[in-house]
Amino acid sequence: MATLAQLFLTSGDLATAREFYEVAVGLEPRTVSNGSVAYETGACELKIEADFDPEELAAFGLSPPGSERGDGAVVVLVVDEPLADVYARMERELDERPGELLVEPREVPWGGRIFLARDPDGYVLELREADG
Repeated sequence: MATLAQLFLTSGDLATAREFYEVAVGLEPRTVSNGSVAYETGACELKIEADFDPEELAAFGLSPPGSERGDGAVVVLVVDEPLADVYARMERELDERPGELLVEPREVPWGGRIFLARDPDGYVLELREADG
């Protein structure tokens, strides 16, 4: 069996991504360096990394992210505060910051309550209420 230790997302603008995750989502940084920030989320670490130099990527056989880097990816975060409070904070904060609310809080057929948001780099977040 494998254990997911870290979810690694690259960002074209690390400062803007940090503002989104810290102010709008409400995460607190665990570690911060010049080119990245990591958040402990319980199950695994969420790490946001500034884009790598194309030559650095090529050394590992990787290509730079495309303009639609978040296409097809959904990051699920279980929040430990009322979902309505998280949604209200994001609604307020995203009025003046990059990021976008996609779906209001709702019950889902597979159980629980969620809402969807898009971060400044295009990654979709499913914010899920903790089972309670």
